[in-house]
Amino acid sequence: MTEKSRPLLEAYPRLKEKLPHVSLIQKTNVQHLKSLSAELNISELWIKRDDQSTEIYGGNKPRKLEFLLGDVMNQKKNNVVTIGGLGSNHCLATTVFSKKFDLNPVLILFNQPITADVQKKLLIFKSLGADMCGPYGDVWGLFHYLIFRRFRKKTYFLPAGGSSPLGVVGFVNAAFELKLQIENGEMEKPDYLFVACGSLGTIAGLLLGFKLVDLTIKLIGVRVVPSIFAIYNKTFSYAHAVRKLSKKTLKFLRKQDDSIPQVKFKEKPTVLDEYYGGEYGKATPEGIEALELIKKHEKITLDTTYTAKTFAALLDFIKKKQIKEEIVLFWNTYNSRDITRLLSPDITFQDLPQSFHKIFKNT
Repeated sequence: MTEKSRPLLEAYPRLKEKLPHVSLIQKTNVQHLKSLSAELNISELWIKRDDQSTEIYGGNKPRKLEFLLGDVMNQKKNNVVTIGGLGSNHCLATTVFSKKFDLNPVLILFNQPITADVQKKLLIFKSLGADMCGPYGDVWGLFHYLIFRRFRKKTYFLPAGGSSPLGVVGFVNAAFELKLQIENGEMEKPDYLFVACGSLGTIAGLLLGFKLVDLTIKLIGVRVVPSIFAIYNKTFSYAHAVRKLSKKTLKFLRKQDDSIPQVKFKEKPTVLDEYYGGEYGKATPEGIEALELIKKHEKITLDTTYTAKTFAALLDFIKKKQIKEEIVLFWNTYNSRDITRLLSPDITFQDLPQSFHKIFKNT
């Protein structure tokens, strides 16, 4: 991404000097889903194509990693430890882009339902040279991550999903990017924006960014992860956790550049809990239906863990609220690039640590 396509840094030039960053992403398009809009009898359903954020591996994670890996390089650390599910997009993005900068990724992986996609990602982790620990239950995975942080002082630790204030900056920038697209006539200002709500960084960055650019959009997050992640953020409410992370990110940014305004967060963001499905990575019937619908009409692929559940919530919202003329934007956080090319043909499950072999047996 060029400096001119980082509109946050253009708006606040001091941030360029204060926030080390690497170049990963390109501006992503906004696209009118014409066929699906007609099917749903809504005038304007749009999608933000973050699935195409880089040529190598898309999705929302590279936006965060631009700043996180910039910090890793600035601190001259060689090892990067992070945590996620067995098929974690964050862990895959961290692995892909860590290797780009000759860094060593270490992945602490917790259990989730086994699919062919999960198995493929585990083989890709190994193909790219990641060290893999686990698999653990949710609580034990978090425990091992915290133990690693306590005793490995010379290693850089990325939080789950890359959602520290520094990582969230990537989505503050994304909000500035959307504002420019609206000003340039690429789309009109949406009334509603739906986004998957996992480790909270994406929605927290958008919430703060929209405040800074004075963009009034009803932001709706859809929870797709266990409630333990809210507890990890020292709150029992996802809506409170989002607002808390937005405030922490604003405080962090103002330390770098005090010309950034002290915006207020008077209302809680909306976070929907009822589309989770009871287990991380578990497909839901409504999610599968939503996935098939957008693929049929727009040839766009979603995933069952995050984006299909979010799109299902969007479809339900349109139906219940009888949306006709208002503009609805779906922020696609999934990767649409072919990851098969990252897989070494010589790697089999037997090359993985012994504890992961059971994932491939009886399938």
